[in-house]
Amino acid sequence: MSNRLKLFRERMAAFEGAANPSEAIESGYYVHAPGKLLVDDIANRIALRPSSSHLLLGGIGSGKTTQLLVACQQINEIEDIHAIYIDVSQYTDISKITSGVLTAIAGLELANLMKDSEDVNIKESISLIHKLALGYEESRITKYRTLFDPIELPKQKIEKVKHEGIIPAISGQFSIKTDLLKVVSTLAKEARNKCGYIVIIFDGLDRLDYAKSFIQLLYSDAKAISSMGIGLLLVGPLTAIYGDYRDTVDKILDYFYYQPFFDVENDSESYKFFEKIIQTRLSEDFIEESAIKALIHYSGGVLRDFISFTQAAIEETYLSGENNVKENHVLKAVDSFSRSQLLGVSDQELIIIEKIIKTEIFIPRTDEELRLLVRRIIIEYRNPKIRYAVHPSVKSVIEQIIEASLNVQQLIF
Repeated sequence: MSNRLKLFRERMAAFEGAANPSEAIESGYYVHAPGKLLVDDIANRIALRPSSSHLLLGGIGSGKTTQLLVACQQINEIEDIHAIYIDVSQYTDISKITSGVLTAIAGLELANLMKDSEDVNIKESISLIHKLALGYEESRITKYRTLFDPIELPKQKIEKVKHEGIIPAISGQFSIKTDLLKVVSTLAKEARNKCGYIVIIFDGLDRLDYAKSFIQLLYSDAKAISSMGIGLLLVGPLTAIYGDYRDTVDKILDYFYYQPFFDVENDSESYKFFEKIIQTRLSEDFIEESAIKALIHYSGGVLRDFISFTQAAIEETYLSGENNVKENHVLKAVDSFSRSQLLGVSDQELIIIEKIIKTEIFIPRTDEELRLLVRRIIIEYRNPKIRYAVHPSVKSVIEQIIEASLNVQQLIF
């Protein structure tokens, strides 16, 4: 293997954390964001009220998972609290999640905490939660006879009967079965006796397409888990704070937080934060200064996009045969991303995007406007001030389209 190939593999690997933030933290790549972090507020409030419930919202790619992982570490440093981080997507298809699934997942995690117990009742509870959550098969012996068999000597056959579990089930129910609540409550009590206060962190629910589905989970599972004395921290879809849902969130949960994107254009500390991410992961001078500026600008302060752009630019550099990332490598990576983002954008949404570029005014109300937010084509900033902007990488393509359209009109007239 050539030294160049080995070097570029290492540089690509330094940005693989975009897919798994826990690996980035374990590799020492975590950089503390500027200002007072939500993670500190969350951890401190849970320290004071271990059984409280919390909701973290924010755009996809804003760094929520990293915040949750760091929060989990901080909470576990408290002597009498045990925090459990759960990526719900590792258990089930989030798009098919229904009431009872989060409670079942919590039960499985509590069972894992108690797996070494010798108590017969706890062992029975562990066995039951696995059956309820994941389903099970049992063998049944049935008797039958043919026309020629003696009545007193029927034949037997063994049949496999499959019982579906709660987690893979798909149903329209919005309540939780009593036997599930009972066994999870039992495990919660025993886990608290062993480990202290229990706090469960559910990540991944921001991928739910409909806020209504998330609100139904709050009504069923969040209330049920909280009633067992378990602390709760959930990530939810961005749309949960719009429309009539905000009041529901405030009624069910104790605390609400919003993780905004970083306004790298107007906040110097945010800009330095992104610079430090590169400095932490790559050797000095590997990326030229103009390329770093382009990476930060076109990311729009979206952490996930910044990581993805950097890795894509490293790949472009390797393929070009050059040894340092230049601005033109970044622009190639950005162009590919922006065009893929615009796939599926409707004419009405395109009008909205063009209007924001011209007026910088945006009030998310309609389904189209919310969809643009969720897809992070429109980005919301809250520091140093609340403002909305078209993602810089998308903006550059839209401006090209507008300019081309004007040129065509001029030729016609």
